[in-house]
Amino acid sequence: MYSNYIYHNYIIGAFHKYPEPVAKQLRKALYYTNISLEPKNAVKYYREALRIADEVGMDPFSDEIIGVKIQIAALMERVQQYKKAIDILEIVKADNLKWLDRFGGQKGNEGRRTRILGKTVGVSVKLGELYANEFVLEKESAEERLVWAVETVLKEQRRREKEGVKEGEGDWLSAEEMGGSFEGLTTLLACCAKNKN
Repeated sequence: MYSNYIYHNYIIGAFHKYPEPVAKQLRKALYYTNISLEPKNAVKYYREALRIADEVGMDPFSDEIIGVKIQIAALMERVQQYKKAIDILEIVKADNLKWLDRFGGQKGNEGRRTRILGKTVGVSVKLGELYANEFVLEKESAEERLVWAVETVLKEQRRREKEGVKEGEGDWLSAEEMGGSFEGLTTLLACCAKNKN
């Protein structure tokens, strides 16, 4: 009985926001990510899930689809394929920024803009961490990603204070989330200063 509860609430329940054909592929991908670590198989099923999601018309900028892409990058980081993780997150960031440039200012997209901008800040912070990783050591790239994240957080915060929150825009990043961006930059700058000495 307990196994049924776990299966329905954690395995099936975790994918309730996905159409079943997408969820089926994600369950396989997670099996090869968390149970039997086989990165090739995991990536195969993540890609298949993304392909099917596109076919059935899922929003490519939804939390669910961006989350799948971030999960693939996390898998690459886990198996120490840092460059691949970086490449995936750079694509996610670039795609998000293109969407924000084209559609972020359109009426009716206020809430979506907030969500996608927040995700992009998080992706940029993660990129900063990956570039600063001891196996990558691209400090300038790391600093650039973290500075972008901090500047974007502050710019959006100032805009909201000056113009007010627009209808449908929703909440911006919490103090903890903003602190994460600042902490990443502070840590990197301290590390760079230490290495120069």
